[in-house]
Order: sequence, then structure tokens, then C-alpha cells
Amino acid sequence: MHEIGFRLDEFTLGSILRGCAGLKALIPGKQFHCYIMKSGFDGNLVVGSSLAHMYMKCGFVEKGERVIKGMPVHNVVACNTLIAGGAQNGCSEEVVDQYNLMKIAGFRPDKITFVTVISSCSELATLGQGQQIHAEAIKFGVASVVSMVSSLISMYSRCGCLEDSITAFLKCEDADVVL
Repeated sequence: MHEIGFRLDEFTLGSILRGCAGLKALIPGKQFHCYIMKSGFDGNLVVGSSLAHMYMKCGFVEKGERVIKGMPVHNVVACNTLIAGGAQNGCSEEVVDQYNLMKIAGFRPDKITFVTVISSCSELATLGQGQQIHAEAIKFGVASVVSMVSSLISMYSRCGCLEDSITAFLKCEDADVVL
């Protein structure tokens, strides 16, 4: 595209950065970061979230956090990027902290947020916090999503609450073989 004169837009850059993240290709990702800065896309939510995701997938959590925090505007996607990046890099306590900051900032968590945070509670084996977040997921209407139920089963099982794990499974309307 570049060779034939097309200017890359936010969606193309986002796709390229997600490809770099999937391959954990830090060097090309950094090169696109330079392109983003020169092209004026550094304040774009789609590009910024994709760039932060790329850094975090490559193991550079702090660099990803700096990208998100440097953006002039935030949304749920940007918050989820921070939360997922922390989870992917084993920073479960930071995931829960970021979730709380997200709520304080007034952003409404979505099913991606809840699945990631419940999974982190599972890693931490923090039953009380997991139960509180489960209650919030019910309040937001995402507690019966299969991926959420899977995270709940894991969390309750790891915390030694097998009955709660079974209850979560039985309440799932779309249970499948994997679940």
C-alpha cells in the first residue's frame, strides 16, 4: 500500500499492529510506532489501543501503559487493553486495580472486561473480590455469557467453592462441551 501511494488509515494501522502483536514482532511494531508519530495518529483511540496491545503482547507492559496514558481520550477499549495486557503478563493484582480505576473513571465494563478480571481473580484465588465482580457482571447482564461462566467456574473452583462452580455452570443457558 505504501509503495503505490496509499496513505494508511487508523484501521489499517490497527490491523498491522494487531498482526505484530500476534507475531510478537517488536521491531516492526516499533517501526510502525514511528510511522504513527510522524503521521499524527498518536492520539487516535484505535491506533493507540492497538499500539499498546502490541507492546504488551511483546512483554513491554509499561511501554503499553505509557501509550494508553498518553492518549488524550480514553474509552472502554483502551481500559480493556490495559487490563488484558496486565493479565497476559501475569500482573493479576494490577488487573484488579485497573478495573477499579476504570469504574472510578466512569467507564462501563463489558463482557471482555469481566472475563479478564474474573480470570485474574482466579489466578489470585481471591474469592471475596471475585464474588463482588461476579455480582457486578450480573448487574450488567453479562454473567451468563459462556466465556464469563467459564471464568467463573475456574475462579470458584480454584478458590475451593465447588458448589458455586456447579451453580455457575447450571445457570448457563448456552453451555457447550468445552464448558
